[in-house]
Amino acid sequence: MSTEECSGELEYVTSIFLVVLHAVSGFLSILGNVIVLLSVYQTPTLHTVSNYYIASLAVGDFLVGAVISPLWVAKSALNVWRNQHPLTVAAEIMSMQTLITTTFNLAAVSLDRYLAITDAFYYMRVMTMRSCVLAVSFIWVFSFAFSFLRLLVTEPVDLPKLWIAVAIVGYTLPFAVISYSYYHIYKAAKSQSRRIEAEARAVSVVSEAGPSDPTTSQTKRNRKAANTIGIIIGIYLLMASPSMVITGIQLLTTNDCLKIRIIRYWFWGALCSFGSSAVNPWIYAARNRDYRQAFKRVFKCWFSNTTSMNAVSSFRGRHSSSQ
Repeated sequence: MSTEECSGELEYVTSIFLVVLHAVSGFLSILGNVIVLLSVYQTPTLHTVSNYYIASLAVGDFLVGAVISPLWVAKSALNVWRNQHPLTVAAEIMSMQTLITTTFNLAAVSLDRYLAITDAFYYMRVMTMRSCVLAVSFIWVFSFAFSFLRLLVTEPVDLPKLWIAVAIVGYTLPFAVISYSYYHIYKAAKSQSRRIEAEARAVSVVSEAGPSDPTTSQTKRNRKAANTIGIIIGIYLLMASPSMVITGIQLLTTNDCLKIRIIRYWFWGALCSFGSSAVNPWIYAARNRDYRQAFKRVFKCWFSNTTSMNAVSSFRGRHSSSQ
């Protein structure tokens, strides 16, 4: 085969199309995750261990928009697709880093919800702020250390081996924790639902308007929070699946030339997986009242500041023209 047929480079028109899509996805990721971080920072009711894991996840999603998307925009605009080009290496290092950060944070918050629902007393004793800080610190240090392994890979045909290692560390291990956690979460949820229904029937016999049980309310809130994380995990897997399938096909292919050509399709799978970073913030807003109210406050503050600045600018303009 010719060199052109064995190339993983994209056509220029396709590259420009990728530029636009990465730019839009990056802007939405930055906007949404800045709002999440401001919401957690400004809202006392969101100062909980599980929300700090979500904040850590939002930082990772923010980096997708602020670092990875610009790198891909630069690669696409300059039509740079060589494996050892600095832009390519930087983009792949950050892709690995944010992948591991995202999946490990999802595993951490899943484990957090599992303990909160299945053993509340143990949860309060173990899931302290100190343990949260240690867990988040480990996630970020490990993700950067692992991603720099990309610097050791210099041959294009060796890249699938690295990505299969990424798949094992970044997907298999955290999703084993997530699967275990959610199996027991829904198992406990069934048991709690039966108990709540039995208690509700008992209360209705004694009084048609019995007082609300705070434990029951907390149980429902924990279950809703767990369901929200479950939705985020499901959407993440859905959007990451094209990249995982393409990587799997590339690994199983024995033809070296075909391995390189398949890279062209991987670029689209990567774009799809990065899109989850732009989607996550709006899931929180749709599912959690505290986040919805916090989002509204942030938007209101932005709009009021913008209006005030415009009014000041208009006043100064009129004042200078009158002079």
